[in-house]
Amino acid sequence: MKFNNKTVLKSIFAAGLIFSTVSLPAAEEKDIAELEKQLITAESKLLEPELRLDKLQQDRSKYDGTGGWFQGSKKKALDAEIAKNQTLVDQQYKEMREVAGQVQKMVFAVAQTFEKNGQYEKAIGYYLKVENRNDSIRQRIAACYKANSDYGQAIKWLLEMQRSDEVLLEVTDCCKLDNKMKEAVYWLFEILKPWAGNSAELTALDLIEKYDYPQRRHDYPDFYQRLSDVYIAKAIDSHSSNFVQATRDYRKAVELLSTDMNETPALVSFAILDRHQNNYRAALEILDRQKEAAERNFEDKVRQARRDIDDAENRLHDARYEADRHYKSRLDMAENSVRQAEARLAKLKANTTATPEEIARAEQNLSHYKRELEQTRRNRESIIRDYMRPYHQQVEEARNDYDRLLAGRTKFIEEYVAPYKRNVTEAKKALDLIKSLHDANFK
Repeated sequence: MKFNNKTVLKSIFAAGLIFSTVSLPAAEEKDIAELEKQLITAESKLLEPELRLDKLQQDRSKYDGTGGWFQGSKKKALDAEIAKNQTLVDQQYKEMREVAGQVQKMVFAVAQTFEKNGQYEKAIGYYLKVENRNDSIRQRIAACYKANSDYGQAIKWLLEMQRSDEVLLEVTDCCKLDNKMKEAVYWLFEILKPWAGNSAELTALDLIEKYDYPQRRHDYPDFYQRLSDVYIAKAIDSHSSNFVQATRDYRKAVELLSTDMNETPALVSFAILDRHQNNYRAALEILDRQKEAAERNFEDKVRQARRDIDDAENRLHDARYEADRHYKSRLDMAENSVRQAEARLAKLKANTTATPEEIARAEQNLSHYKRELEQTRRNRESIIRDYMRPYHQQVEEARNDYDRLLAGRTKFIEEYVAPYKRNVTEAKKALDLIKSLHDANFK
């Protein structure tokens, strides 16, 4: 098989060659051209031994099967030659891989050099030549597009990366620079849900209020509600570790809604408290319904387990008749073998040209088949028992499954309702924390 440059490079990176963004020595395009010449030379060197190896393998295949029974020396000679050529091919392929790897490293280094010199279009062109475009490469391409004020392309490449909060902050900045404030706020809200309290979320929370634009109410009618919910989540998250900060965040959440709704902060806080009370009640109702669903689901499984036992027992019942037929078939075969052996012996004895050795072998065969027949007759019960064994096992397994199911009822129900219990616990915790924050601010 002939390797081209692209095939070689892809194979290299499939093996895990990954570039980091650490600085490499300054590189120039001519360096790549020189390495590519070396790669072409290495590829050319590989072609001849590969063709020779293919020819040897074709020659060797001619001696497979019955055609090669008496060609042991030729096969050994070909095997030795194949092994020798395979070693040469492997060595030269390794050399080619090494050169191809150097080419790719140089491509990356040249791209970095162009980027550092502010030649972003050229840098992008070389970054695109890197075969393994991991997130590090995508980040560099996005950075070059951003530096070149092509924010749409920068966003495209950023969104092809794994979507971490840090990446989305960069997307947000590109949207802002491109004067697409609606999109910028969209990505900020994406960063903020669900609240985890990391540094990127804190930055996003700071930015989302700073990014004030005239169309905000039109683009996001629920803007203040969503932002208020973020501050409430932040307050709940920091309640146990920093109660003072939690009370500030809660008051901020209330003030956002109060300003938007033109209501007093105390009334807004009562509304928030009432909302969390309703969330807790709803979680309890859902839990009750899911407990009933768990019972129904368990009973369905019990009924199915019973059906599985019935099905296994029916198969066992049918197998008893099949076992008799199975034994009769084996007996018929044994009797037929005896008849055929008797006929062969009789034919040989009637043939005056038959040798004593042939007759002796025929008598031995007849004796063998008679023993098999007698053994089959004696072992009728064991033959039937062996035939029935898998069906007995199926019945036993079905009954064991049924017993295990009944014994595990409590565990099954608990595992089924566990997520809904957690929701109740979380809703109750949130309600208690909101009540304490309400009391701290407005009681």
